[in-house]
Amino acid sequence: MGSVTDEFFKEAEKIVGKGNITADREDIVVYCRDEVSQALKSYMADYAVIPASTEEVQALVKLANKHNVALYPYSYGTNLSGATSPRKGGAIVVMRKMNRILEINQETRTATIESGVTWSKLIYETGKVGLEPLPLGGGPHTGGPVGNYSLGGGPTGAIDMNEVVSLEIVLGNGEILRTGSAAFMGHEEVNPYFRIAWGPNLTELYRGAMGTFGIITRMVRRLYPVRPIEEPIQIGFPDLATCVEGMRNVVELGICKQVTGLNRIQAAAIAAESELLKDTVEYKKLEDSMAAWLMMAKISCHNEDQAGVYRKLITDAITKAGGSLVQYEGAVQKNISQLWVGSSVAACHYLRHEPNLMAFFYVPPSKIVGAYEITMDIMKKLDYPMTSFSGNVSEPRMYLAPWERTETFMIEFDIEFDPMDSESINKFRQFMGMFFEATLKYGSAQASAGFFRNMESGLLPSYSKFLRDIKNAIDPNHIMAPAAVFKDI
Repeated sequence: MGSVTDEFFKEAEKIVGKGNITADREDIVVYCRDEVSQALKSYMADYAVIPASTEEVQALVKLANKHNVALYPYSYGTNLSGATSPRKGGAIVVMRKMNRILEINQETRTATIESGVTWSKLIYETGKVGLEPLPLGGGPHTGGPVGNYSLGGGPTGAIDMNEVVSLEIVLGNGEILRTGSAAFMGHEEVNPYFRIAWGPNLTELYRGAMGTFGIITRMVRRLYPVRPIEEPIQIGFPDLATCVEGMRNVVELGICKQVTGLNRIQAAAIAAESELLKDTVEYKKLEDSMAAWLMMAKISCHNEDQAGVYRKLITDAITKAGGSLVQYEGAVQKNISQLWVGSSVAACHYLRHEPNLMAFFYVPPSKIVGAYEITMDIMKKLDYPMTSFSGNVSEPRMYLAPWERTETFMIEFDIEFDPMDSESINKFRQFMGMFFEATLKYGSAQASAGFFRNMESGLLPSYSKFLRDIKNAIDPNHIMAPAAVFKDI
């Protein structure tokens, strides 16, 4: 463990100020855990340190190199993948004080933000000028999805990297890197607004990097106009196959701001008011009232004439697939609607259940049903029960989304466990191994947030070597998130 008397602590305290670094175990432990880490081997950092600026982050990285102290970036700990576990001790770098929106540019429709900005703050502030981000996930906080595949324990970002224009990163060697047009000296001030500038698109390197290639301190992110009509159209489907078909039909129209879906169990968890969670009978009624699969197609229109055309196009598209329009009442409708705008309330509802692993398949649409069947077969072999607030259920909570248009769909399974039950933890670990093996064999582009280290053996050797060479070049002392991505680095 670290100590207030050691050299790293004393020098780091000079950088971040008194009260912004701790070596006390009871202060540090909360930053060393997320939901999934409760079922994995526990790791303990030596320090937790909270910088307030890029300059402080840069000074900390240089100090870590001097004393050979590992650094693990941490935004708000909303990741569900064990990605921020400090496997080599060192310091958790907590980014929550870097929470400024530095610019909202109406001309370029971008927001320049630091690593500690919440979705709520970004949506609220950009809404004042008639703009909004596409909140694509990551819990209630913008931090994480670049650095940690899809959920936030690492640096700031967005699930869909097309939403990120440029990044500012402190590399493991202490140097500053900027991507996109901000890579030109001085352009970080005069024109950081072009995603594809000169040379390779280095922004993409930071998707899934989990802090291992540096600490992201700033991001320029795309915004979209908020029009007079912002309407989530909800569609019910009888099963997964028809929902996938309906999504494909709607996405191909090219008129929607968002298209996502939930199974009945996930939809009910989001829709329910808190007091209903304690009433098994009433909760079961709510759950049974939800469509087997609930899809949302969000339109953004200037006037009713345009909205009417969009509604008809969507209705025709989903009818061909066997779907139908659905509408709920009161608080249920309000809560469901909040999901489609990515609010913090909806995110908290999404995460209100037991600790879980968000297990993913990323495959072409025609393989989604097969991915579902593979997962259900694994759970059946393990006799792995899932629960909701109504009791035992036949399948886990699920989320469905067309990714990068429709060449790939994502289906997410929220695999829960009881951290107080050793049998439950053992079953969860068994599931993880079987699921990772099955996803690689089936051709999935990803298995779960934060578990690249489990999948590297399946990569083309040249691909893995290229990533390792980059790591060695920009972090020669391997102080940035060691063992988070590469088991041996």
